[in-house]
Formats: sequence, structure tokens, C-alpha cells
Amino acid sequence: MSLTTITTTTTQLDPKEVHTSLSASSSSTLCTLHDSDSFYPSRILNINARGIRAFRLPLPSSQTEISITNVDGSTSYTSTRARRWSGNSVLSHPKRGNLIRTDYFFGPNRDPVLCLLQTSSVLAEQVKITGKWTSRSARFSMSTDTTYEWSYAKEKSVEGKKSNLIILRALSSSDSEEKGKDSGDGRRVAQLVRSADTRTPGTSKCAAGNGGELQIDDSALQALQLDECVVVATCLVMLKREIDRRRVIQTAVIGGAGGGS
Repeated sequence: MSLTTITTTTTQLDPKEVHTSLSASSSSTLCTLHDSDSFYPSRILNINARGIRAFRLPLPSSQTEISITNVDGSTSYTSTRARRWSGNSVLSHPKRGNLIRTDYFFGPNRDPVLCLLQTSSVLAEQVKITGKWTSRSARFSMSTDTTYEWSYAKEKSVEGKKSNLIILRALSSSDSEEKGKDSGDGRRVAQLVRSADTRTPGTSKCAAGNGGELQIDDSALQALQLDECVVVATCLVMLKREIDRRRVIQTAVIGGAGGGS
């Protein structure tokens, strides 16, 4: 029996309802989770992404470098964009060097591609992240033939505190066949938690693409033979997609306001 209940909301692009639309985020399926889903986070990273505010011009984020830090504040990874107007980035490690290059494209039907730079093969292994432009979930597959899905959820702790989550799950064969749908099933291997206590300092819950606490189940990664840096890189792609959905709404609002003047 599924432990997840799903509700769906639809973004309205009417300028008169812009405040409601932007505050509720861009669109999508939200899952309310009722238990821990046998998830045991043993690795904690902080993704220090500022994201973008609700009311601004529809420009890319000005933050070209995002630090991913350990709980003691030391740098674990750094994601760097060469230019503000480029979505492409490189994820690097202080000791291992450049690990993943992300080729990211703005707009529908242009799936991001990860290039794993440190593999045993001569050519860099590529991982395509697929997902409908209107959906907040995204999937990718590795050479092990395992399919993974990032999807959004809300969770309430035993103390009654609510958190916004982006959850990474390893899908079973039956789940993978449900292409284009948010399954809500599968083994949870990581999650980005954004709450009053964990979101990037200086950002609000209304910001798009802001960071938080990335919780990782190391035992799950080992069992699935999934590299931690892939989890980090794909999580950053989810934040980029979130920013772009916000920019689309902002563009529509400006266009609507201009047309009505």
C-alpha cells in the first residue's frame, strides 16, 4: 500500500493573481509523507544557493559560484558557472578536481546533460536528466540501469514543523515504467530539506532555487553504486529548473501587465 498521498496545484499566470502564484511556487505535484520511508541519512551537506526572489526582473541568478559545505563548514564541493547568462556549470572537489560538467539549457524539450569527467572510459560518461517542462519531477539513469527520480514533497515532523523537500528515489522496474509520472514510490536515497532551520541563510520560503540541507543515505548509495557527486549535481539541476520556472512566471506577468496598460 502506498504511503504517499498526492495533491496537485496549477500555476495561474494571470497578473492579478501573481502574488498567490509566486508564493505557492511554480506548479506541480506535492506529496505529503507520513513516515521516514526507511530513510537513514548518514551524510549531511549544506547547499548554499541563494536562488531568486519572487518579485524581480526575469533574469538568471547572479550567483555564479555555489559552495556545498560539510557540517563543520569546510568545503565539500563547489559548483561554478563561467558566466551569469550561462546555465552550464562544473562541479569540483577540493582534492579530486573537476568531477562533473553540467550542460544546462533554458526552455522546454532541452534536457540537461551531466558529463562525468573522471571515469575509466576514454570518453566522459553522459547522463541525461529528463522531465517535462511543466513538471517538477525529473529522472535520470546510470550505467547500472537503475532509474532515479527527484520529486517534491512536504513533510511534517513529530514536533509539527513542516519542511519542503526535494527527494531522490531509486525506482523499481514497475515504477520506471510509469514514465512522465511522479511515482512517489521507490527507495529514498537523498533529500534536500528546506525549512526555517535548514534553508540557506538570508533566503525565504518564497525564493526559488534556494538551497538547504542535503541529507544522504550512504548505505543506499553504496548498495546502488551511485556516486555522491552525482546526487549533488542532479540536485543542483533541480534548483536551476526551479529558478527557470519562476523566471517563466515573471516573464508572463510582465508581458500581461504590459498588454493591459
